[in-house]
Formats: sequence, structure tokens, C-alpha cells
Amino acid sequence: MTSQNNTKGVLLFANNNPDFNYVKQATVCATLAKHYLNVPVALITNKDELTDDVSIFDHVIDYKSTAEANVRPFYIDGKPKQIQWHNVDRLMAYDLSPFDETILLDSDYIIQNDVLGQVWGNNNPMLMNTGTRVPAGAQEHVTERVVADGFPLVHWFTVMYFKKCKETLQWFEFAKFVKANHNFYKKTFRSPYHYYRNDVTAAIASHILGGFEDGYMKPLPVRQVNSYPPEQILQLDYGKIVLQTDDYPVLLKNTNVHLVNKTEIEKHYDRFMELYA
Repeated sequence: MTSQNNTKGVLLFANNNPDFNYVKQATVCATLAKHYLNVPVALITNKDELTDDVSIFDHVIDYKSTAEANVRPFYIDGKPKQIQWHNVDRLMAYDLSPFDETILLDSDYIIQNDVLGQVWGNNNPMLMNTGTRVPAGAQEHVTERVVADGFPLVHWFTVMYFKKCKETLQWFEFAKFVKANHNFYKKTFRSPYHYYRNDVTAAIASHILGGFEDGYMKPLPVRQVNSYPPEQILQLDYGKIVLQTDDYPVLLKNTNVHLVNKTEIEKHYDRFMELYA
């Protein structure tokens, strides 16, 4: 049972780099979360580096990472570039969340409905998706299914629900252990990624805690829809995004989407604020 005094809210990590304004993206995400889910939003960031307005957030939690930036490839304006990602501290979410129940979101996650609100008071201590789709196809995105024989299903850390409890604490602590021994587990499970991924760490931790079987982590009530570069926003209206994909324009109506081409959020920041602020 969930106590009437139980606190619940959305949690975001955001630290800017030379290529992306993650705090600006998080502001859009927070605005949408407040609109559709009607809960407080907490931001975890390095306050010493803040230059953006963060008044939208109910909590601004100062956290100075000691980890090196994660360098990964990314396409900007159609060209590949090595980007610094300040996302390796996501496993601190349990320790830093001010809420009893938390929805942890990537800053480039676009909410367009209230379905995520169904997670509150869930009987499961944690929820995270292990399947994904792309806007223009009914099939799963093939590069994100099973990356090698014997490898667990990728867990999409883009969105996670968790409640403060013994089982969740155990999962986060073991995931930290997996991260600290990343090279060992990467070789053991034959991961093809030469860089660190939170999604892979989550997959390995769940796989091992689940007795080396998939199914330990139950899914969220929303699908994981990923829009990859070079897909762009053609039109943005209330509850609707039209994306230009490689195949054809796709309308996402009342559907949440992980906008991996995060520059599109910054380009359309003013329109998001006009619609939802």
C-alpha cells in the first residue's frame, strides 16, 4: 500500500556540454511532465556551471560528478562527431531523488499524454522497458534488440519508475558494481559497444539479479519509441509531433517519444514553451 504522505515526482539529470544545452532540454521535459503528470520535478545538475533559468524545477539538486565524460559518436547536421556525454552518474538517482516514488527521465524525452501517471503506487518496485520501436516502422529497431547471443535484452534507461525500498536499493547498488567492473561484464556478455551505456549496465544487472534470465524488470505502461537522427520535427502542435523520417512524415499523436536527435528540442524550444508553459 502507498501512504497518503508518499511523495512522488519526476527526476532529471542535466549538465551542458559544448554541443547540447541539456538544461534547456530538461526545461522542456519538465514543462511537459508538469502539464501531463501534474507532479513536481527535480533537476540534478552542477550548480556552479548553471547559466540557464531553472525556475520551472521544484528541486535543484547540486551534484558534482567526479567521473570522466562518456565519449560517444553522434550525428549533428548529418555528420558524425565524437560527443562528450555527462550521463554516467545516472545510477545515483536512487541516492539523490527527493521522492518516495520517482519517474526518472532522459532530458530528451517528450511526454504527450498522462499514461505514465499510471505507475504511481505500482506493486512492482521498478519498471523499465526492454523493447523499442521507431516512428516509421512497426518492427523493433533491429540494432537495439539482442546485441549478441547470450546477451540480455537492452533495458531502456530513458524512462524508469522506481520506489524507495530494499529491492530497488539492491538493484541500484548492484548496477553500480556492474558499472565499476564494466570491462569485465562487457567481455562476459559480449557487448559490441566500445563505450559505456547505462542501458547495457541496467540490462546486465537485471539479468543477473533475475537468475540469468530476462523478465526481472517489468515494462512501463508506455512503449519506448525512439526517433533517431537525422529525423526532424516538421510540425509541433498540442499533443502532436510530425517527424520527417527516412521513409515519410510520421504523426505521433498523444504518444511519448525519445527524441534522440536532441538538437530538435532546442530548435523548437520556443514553440514547446508557447504550447505548454
